[in-house]
Amino acid sequence: MPKPSCRRPRPSNADRAAEQRAAAAEQRRLAAEDRRLAAEQEAQEQRAEQERLTAFFEHAGIKAALWPAFMQLVRSASGKAVACGDQSPSHGNGLLLYSRQHEASAFQLAGVVCPDPSALARWPADLTILVPGRAWLLRIEKAAQSPLKVAVLDPITRRCAYERVGPRH
Repeated sequence: MPKPSCRRPRPSNADRAAEQRAAAAEQRRLAAEDRRLAAEQEAQEQRAEQERLTAFFEHAGIKAALWPAFMQLVRSASGKAVACGDQSPSHGNGLLLYSRQHEASAFQLAGVVCPDPSALARWPADLTILVPGRAWLLRIEKAAQSPLKVAVLDPITRRCAYERVGPRH
């Protein structure tokens, strides 16, 4: 009588291929779940940011739905990482924007979005003003009391322009 073998039968090529396909399918499923969770988190963060900025949108007359496009223009134009701060009474209730060159560097004040023109009398010469269109640019031009750097970033047309405005005589 033959002696029973304790060895398991060797899997066939078809069995190994099926196992590999199952493992690959599981990896794809896990990656899709990771992407879904990341997208949910991103959407939640955007909603929270929109809620936080409600008073600014009212001040600036910017539609909340256009804000993501405006910020994308800011990021594209600057080529840097950009973060929104708070509205600043000392900067005409404009929204502070910070940027940084590299991941390891600290964020620094880079500009102010839609400051009230009445605040321009004491405006720092090197601080960029960011506005969402020509109407805001005209308001800034009328109130300028010193040379100012203005970035016009139109979220509707997706056009960017940099203007130097100064006092009118």
